[in-house]
Amino acid sequence: MGREIELKIPLEDFQYDYILSFLFGRKKICGIERSEKIEKIEKSDEYYSLYKTPEERRKNGEPQVIRIRTEEKTDDFCTESLPSGGDFSEKSGIESSEIEVLGIESSEIEASSRGGFSSENFKNVSGEKKSFFCIKRKTLENGVEFNSENETYVEDADVIRDLLKVSNYHIFFQKHKSAFSAYCTAPDILKSAFHLELETVNNLKYLEVEVTEENENPKAVRLALEKFVSILGVDPGKRDSRSWMEILCAQKGGEK
Repeated sequence: MGREIELKIPLEDFQYDYILSFLFGRKKICGIERSEKIEKIEKSDEYYSLYKTPEERRKNGEPQVIRIRTEEKTDDFCTESLPSGGDFSEKSGIESSEIEVLGIESSEIEASSRGGFSSENFKNVSGEKKSFFCIKRKTLENGVEFNSENETYVEDADVIRDLLKVSNYHIFFQKHKSAFSAYCTAPDILKSAFHLELETVNNLKYLEVEVTEENENPKAVRLALEKFVSILGVDPGKRDSRSWMEILCAQKGGEK
């Protein structure tokens, strides 16, 4: 069992581009260092339930997540052109006088002046596919997600699918995530590392940052997460506390 404390925040194209440039070493952000290893991740998730509605799931105390995840990771890929040009402070609404407070070097702040940059602009070599079975219970505190998670590697996911099927579970939701992932450190904020995922989920761009070190004080982690995303130029007040199911169902409804 592990504990995760995370923030999930929607991004505009220029914010996605800026953080992408940081991940690949084209930009520096004062106060944050990233690990040398960057992974390209593809995740396909299947969510299962005994019940037909969220109300029934909550009433019967079913875990919020019963999931089979199939993922493919690789750190063996090459990039095409990375975003450049533009004025981050102008696009973000952050005044030049505030940039120093956020810990961002104004001379190094740039974002794409184009319509956005995505993982599709990267050529990658396919990695090994692995599957995991997960049961997760979630709680929210001031918009920050706390997860109690049990996850295990599954050699053959079809065995779990068959077990769930004969136990009358059904797939009620699916999603696909394409992300760039790296660990970052910000010693002035928190001793433990931050795990950053710059992601596209069903065509929506998001930033997810989490801390999994269980010895850290939860309140301190929550405050550190808010400071960390602020340094990246993202407003923590725009955190999205909804589940991915709620987010994607709302997106689908808005497209009708």
